[in-house]
Amino acid sequence: MFEVDTLSFLNKAVKGTALVVDDTRINRLLLGKILSDIGYQVVFAEHGREAVELFQQQDIDIVFMDVLMPVMDGYQATAEIKRLSTQKFTPVLFVTAQNEVDALVKCIACGGDDILFKPVHQAVLKAKALGFERTRAIYNEISRLHNQLREEEELAERVFSSAVANSHCADQELLVSLDSASTFSGDVVFAEYRPNGDIHVLLGDFTGHGLRAAIGAMPVADIFRGMTRKGYTGEAILRQINRRLHRLLPTGMFMAGIFVELSLQQKSLTVWNGGMPELLVYNTQQQSIRERLRSESIPLGIQNEVELNLKTLPWLPYDHVVLLSDGVTEALSVSGEMFGEQRLINAIADKASHPSFIASIQHALEGFCEGAEQLDDISMVEVPDLLNRPNQQADDTYNAGPLAAGQWSWQLELDATSLKKFTPIPLLMTTLQELSVHQTDRNILFTVVSELFNNAFEHGVLGLDSAIKTSASGFEEYYRQRKRRAKKLTEGSVSIAIEFDGKQTRQFTIQVADSGNGFEASQVAEKSAEQQYSGRGLRLVESLCESMTFNPQGNCVAAVYRCQH
Repeated sequence: MFEVDTLSFLNKAVKGTALVVDDTRINRLLLGKILSDIGYQVVFAEHGREAVELFQQQDIDIVFMDVLMPVMDGYQATAEIKRLSTQKFTPVLFVTAQNEVDALVKCIACGGDDILFKPVHQAVLKAKALGFERTRAIYNEISRLHNQLREEEELAERVFSSAVANSHCADQELLVSLDSASTFSGDVVFAEYRPNGDIHVLLGDFTGHGLRAAIGAMPVADIFRGMTRKGYTGEAILRQINRRLHRLLPTGMFMAGIFVELSLQQKSLTVWNGGMPELLVYNTQQQSIRERLRSESIPLGIQNEVELNLKTLPWLPYDHVVLLSDGVTEALSVSGEMFGEQRLINAIADKASHPSFIASIQHALEGFCEGAEQLDDISMVEVPDLLNRPNQQADDTYNAGPLAAGQWSWQLELDATSLKKFTPIPLLMTTLQELSVHQTDRNILFTVVSELFNNAFEHGVLGLDSAIKTSASGFEEYYRQRKRRAKKLTEGSVSIAIEFDGKQTRQFTIQVADSGNGFEASQVAEKSAEQQYSGRGLRLVESLCESMTFNPQGNCVAAVYRCQH
């Protein structure tokens, strides 16, 4: 049977400074004598206010507090001492002759840690003092470990932010608000230019928040930025991120997200929503939300392969695109009520009195939450009306050496199977970079080859009619048919050939041919000029190149581009 050695326990020395608070002198002297005998240095206060002042001036280790005193009673003094004692644990023991239940409960409710009844027995007092020394030692160790963890998190956060941040990204085009519930945010926002100036935006929300939620952010940043700069499509980028997260993250962790491709060339928005709140498109000219795109895919990292369900829709002037994490609608008030969707819609409708939609939502959240504890990261991204202002991408963002002298050519032919799973443009961009083609010329060549390849694939191989895109609804239908026909494709081919003349003229000749029946280029040009949503690609190529000619059948086009650098 376990036996407690009380004598050995009571022989342990106590140390530190004890504060005795009592308005009766004899009580102070008696208690002070006992505390001195067991090892404490003792200071005295005659009432609560004096006790608080002494606590602020001296390093007090334990407080013995009377209840009823003039100037400030023990309850109020204890509450104030506990409020001031944020860096270390300082026990407060009430010493009282009262035995009413309400008074004793009030001693603990105001912050007191224990109660000693008068007359005080020396052995009991020393046992409690030793017990609180043990508690203080545990508290101090926890506090030290907490501070150490916090310092390491802050260091890791700085390293993480440096790794994820990138001065060449397209964040400058957006309004972004990331409000983290802890040192690390589980929400991430990335934005990057494609070589043709189009913009990719990704708002990701990892499971939970804090350090464990941020682990996957760095590989996502590397994949997103690297593939976007090389011209990969949103679908290819999302599939690569999904595979990496599936390999990297433990079971139960994943990344919900919204991806948006803002095509300045096609005036279109391509959106993927996997497990996030609705993406909202608000048109300030129409003064209404004209599109709400809800989640139609599972988050990334759960399965090795996922059905992505990207949706393409027209991008209109005066459109503002708003992306939100679930921390917005799930923000809690002091009473525990959620912010909810209706308050979000009201905040968006109230945008007129604020500089942005994000500012309007933040104002509504502040008024609703009233300082309630934030339990989740709250993140918002707003794409302003970019179509009514010039592209802000700076040509000098990237550096390139002089274009290598000498003639060269590059050719690629894709059959139906290859066309279903391979995008050739990023491969071309890597080749142009290796050959030191200036970034400006690479961007223009990306646009030219992309438009000609898409024209050959969509019209020549898939047989899509651009006349479908005569309206906003037709625009969406066009991309639905494109996805459906590409999935069922069994025959057809597209070839791409690029030659650089290596001469003073510094001229590229791009030839793209497809296996389709061809078309009458002049008739298509006339029709497309009358339509709002089609024919932009070929007109853009014509404006960028020295010349553009089709063969008589209309299934092979040659464009000549002269370098600007």
